[in-house]
Amino acid sequence: MANVTGQYQHAGSSTLYAAVAVINDQQQLQICCQQSGDVLSESAAADYRYGTIIPGLPVELRLRDGAVFLPDDAHFRWPSQARSSGWAARLESHKLSIVAAVLLSPLLLWWIIFDLMPIMASAAVPLVPDSVKQQMGKQTFYTLQKTTLKPTELSASAQATVHYHWQMALQKLPLTNKNYQLHLYKSDFFGANAFALPDGTVVMTDDLVILLQNNPDAILAVLLHEMGHVEGQHSVRMVAQSLGATLVIGILFGSPDGVADLLLGSGTALLQNAFSRDMEREADNFSLTQLQVLGKSPKAFADAMSALLEASSADASTSNQLLKYLSTHPDTAERIKLATDLQQ
Repeated sequence: MANVTGQYQHAGSSTLYAAVAVINDQQQLQICCQQSGDVLSESAAADYRYGTIIPGLPVELRLRDGAVFLPDDAHFRWPSQARSSGWAARLESHKLSIVAAVLLSPLLLWWIIFDLMPIMASAAVPLVPDSVKQQMGKQTFYTLQKTTLKPTELSASAQATVHYHWQMALQKLPLTNKNYQLHLYKSDFFGANAFALPDGTVVMTDDLVILLQNNPDAILAVLLHEMGHVEGQHSVRMVAQSLGATLVIGILFGSPDGVADLLLGSGTALLQNAFSRDMEREADNFSLTQLQVLGKSPKAFADAMSALLEASSADASTSNQLLKYLSTHPDTAERIKLATDLQQ
């Protein structure tokens, strides 16, 4: 039986009464005035509920009619709460536990976002319908055409060279995506660049073609790298990771607004093409492997990377544009060494 002193307040009233609350073995509640002994309220178990346990504060008893009883002892716990919440309450009031939570929470958040979310995103990608991938690619490509892409100014022969290597790769390689499309565009924003969208759309800019025009196999290596992004479904994985991370942050900090923002802005994430370094390495390995399948030397990939690196160092006016292609990728020297080692 619980017998506790406290303050009683009628529903809709600001008057407080010094009272005693008694709960018997059948969970019947009776609240009596301390001074007069008059019964202020009687309730069955279904007609009252306990408040939330917050360390350092008394746990209120709230009646169905709106009346409230608040114990004088902030450490008092009602009988049904004593066993179920004692462990959590001790943790919340333990200074070492609080310090540990403050220190470990950022580490846990880091692990969830940078380790757990990529794993979950990879597992979720096969569940994404092809229609969603097609729509993502079409919407992003439409936006690019309206904002940053202009009609190609490459000569007919230069265009033919790129399309020849593209078609050769499509015909000879066992690719899972059947909707590949190559587009050549001029872009002052992207500079010397190439990128792939979820639906199999691959774009290569005039500047990159001109940079590699004396080495067609290097152009092929870049095209294969972008195919590697499509085959690995990296765009979908990237969006899934971003959505997952935003959901986690929204849940932890109680702000779901960012989730809607990210859903609306996932196309922007694709425009940035900020694949993780692991995804870039996967695309690199795909390119190097498929070059060998096509009877080409892996050195072609190293040549492409070297040309980009040399151009960015030699010409300050194009450095920033070229670095857009290199910045999200693994260390360029590391990539060149990988391709060179394979060639040997």
